[in-house]
Amino acid sequence: MSNPSVLILDPRGNITSGGKDVIARHETYAKELLKQGKTLRLDLKVFSTGVSAKDSSKSKNERVITISKPTFNSYMFAKKVHKFIKVNNLNVKLLIASDPWESYWSAYFLNKFLNKRIPIQIQVHGDIADPRWRKINFRNRFRYSLAKLSLPKASSIRSVTKYQAKNLVNTFGIRKEKIVVVPVPINVFSMPVALKSERPKTIGLIGRIHQDRGIWEFIRLIRILNSSSKDFKVVVLGDGPSKGKFLLKLQSVIPKNRIAYLGQLPESELRKMWKRIGVLVSMAPVESYGRVIRESLIVGVPVWATPSAGVKDLMDNCKTGEVRLLDLSKSDASLDKDFKTLLKTKISSDFSKRFVKENNTYAAKLANSWINTINKAR
Repeated sequence: MSNPSVLILDPRGNITSGGKDVIARHETYAKELLKQGKTLRLDLKVFSTGVSAKDSSKSKNERVITISKPTFNSYMFAKKVHKFIKVNNLNVKLLIASDPWESYWSAYFLNKFLNKRIPIQIQVHGDIADPRWRKINFRNRFRYSLAKLSLPKASSIRSVTKYQAKNLVNTFGIRKEKIVVVPVPINVFSMPVALKSERPKTIGLIGRIHQDRGIWEFIRLIRILNSSSKDFKVVVLGDGPSKGKFLLKLQSVIPKNRIAYLGQLPESELRKMWKRIGVLVSMAPVESYGRVIRESLIVGVPVWATPSAGVKDLMDNCKTGEVRLLDLSKSDASLDKDFKTLLKTKISSDFSKRFVKENNTYAAKLANSWINTINKAR
């Protein structure tokens, strides 16, 4: 039998589709797992999905194993993982569910197939306990119902901020001791980007262009600001299913020559683009952590964001004024004043220094949470 293993289950293929950065992050998790649990000699394997499934026999020595095409069928995904485990004689000690729905039920069925009670840790990345999250669409309401069934059954739960954890306790009735708070590590720049003393008069929108990210509220904000001043520009980075409609609406509010759409950029190119952004705007109604808003402060760009668990956590860790809450119910004059104030705000290097130090501990903390979950289940 092989060394004891921790298995991450990802039936929808979010890990394989995440690119090199996500794969590298899981390699770091594997190294920390070996380091933190020297006597256990735990091996990490990721069972994910992709456009073309690889032959299992050729994948047995890889960290990320593509087991099938992306699927919502937890039962069939679990069957294929079970077959791989049996063929390769894996000694499974912990199952990591990448979400409280398809991934959790894959772990549930896998336990049934193995006829064992292997502990399960559920990863909760979104702020699913925030009432606004389940109001976004029917899919979220359905997943909320699934989470009500899965979360109480988990051996442990990983959240990404203390506010998100608090929401999980209050909404789902989960015991605090079952939750471990570990943010997702970010590939931070070794040095902050050198910005000009006077930032450009631009508003940046970075991320997935989808209605659940508050993109129509962003259009409304631009319309309001444009009524007071017509000398600012908008920089948009990202892609998504609503891209075409969003850009057309944006062009109906301000001229095309004041809009720079740069598409989906690799991390190396994104670093250069921060110099073109004066204020980062985040209109997401629900944000559990907020990777981009943290990167923004690291490179010295202030943040204007709607209230959420991730924004509250960020405001706890930066100086007053570096992050400002965005409230569209305020008067047009007040919003224009907030924008101009943010343009003049200088970001202290204190946040960047503290963040980099903390960020370097997250992989070890996550690995420790896996080891603790295994030990408690003995």
